[in-house]
Amino acid sequence: MNKSTSSLTTPPAERTLTTTRVFDAPRELVYRAWTDPRQLALWFPPEHFTAPVCQLDVRPGGALRIDMKGDDDAGDFAGAVFPAVGVYREVVPNERLAFTLKGLEEGPPPMVLTTVIFEDQGRKTKLTIHQTADTIADYDVLRKIGATEGLRQSLDKLSALLDRKAPDTTVSVTGRSLSLTRIFDAPRELVWKAYTDPAHIVKWSFAKDWESPFAETDLREGGSFRIGMRPADHSEEGFVFAGTYREIVKPSRIVQVIGDGRVMTTTFDDVSRPFRERRHDH
Repeated sequence: MNKSTSSLTTPPAERTLTTTRVFDAPRELVYRAWTDPRQLALWFPPEHFTAPVCQLDVRPGGALRIDMKGDDDAGDFAGAVFPAVGVYREVVPNERLAFTLKGLEEGPPPMVLTTVIFEDQGRKTKLTIHQTADTIADYDVLRKIGATEGLRQSLDKLSALLDRKAPDTTVSVTGRSLSLTRIFDAPRELVWKAYTDPAHIVKWSFAKDWESPFAETDLREGGSFRIGMRPADHSEEGFVFAGTYREIVKPSRIVQVIGDGRVMTTTFDDVSRPFRERRHDH
């Protein structure tokens, strides 16, 4: 990342929304959450939205693109995708970012210049965010569409991420595919082992009030797996969850074919801390 020459000018108050927040995390960690696309995608969208596309070229003049997609609880926006593009104007690592962002579609929200200032406060970080519109009219639009509330929701998610308490699970359905994403506060190699080692599988791979009496894995392409499932009170006989491994890429990807023909793809993405696991069932 490059350091740009910054004028450090104060944004015009009459068309700027300003938000401050203190995070219980070092400045370098907070800055990384703004500049690592894998982390930004986890928290930047407001409530009930995800970011299936998050591309950042973090340097002065570099481009960024963030697509927002409404989840099933987004009301009229469920399933809708709102792509937005922009350009970085200032990049001072661990100190300051300034970038534009505007939706590709016509209409609101208007283009916004976002300036983010990172300040040390002991072991904590003070974040000051200025959202500046081009005109007074655009500023009024920002206020009416709830830009401040949307940012508050995003920063709540950022706080959870930095606290290693990211929202447990994200689930989405597209066509015939069900996708689930979950964050684990553990190294990728450890999550991989828990997912593939029978000694660990029998401790977690079952629903509430159920148990797994055995697990067998032949972890290779073409190998088979069998996991026993039964009610914890033994009131029923239960069943065996079984299938074959189609693809094994340690420690990043597993593709399994379930006995009924469903294909389950599990990817393990290292996002520093916390760790993300994504599962696609179709």
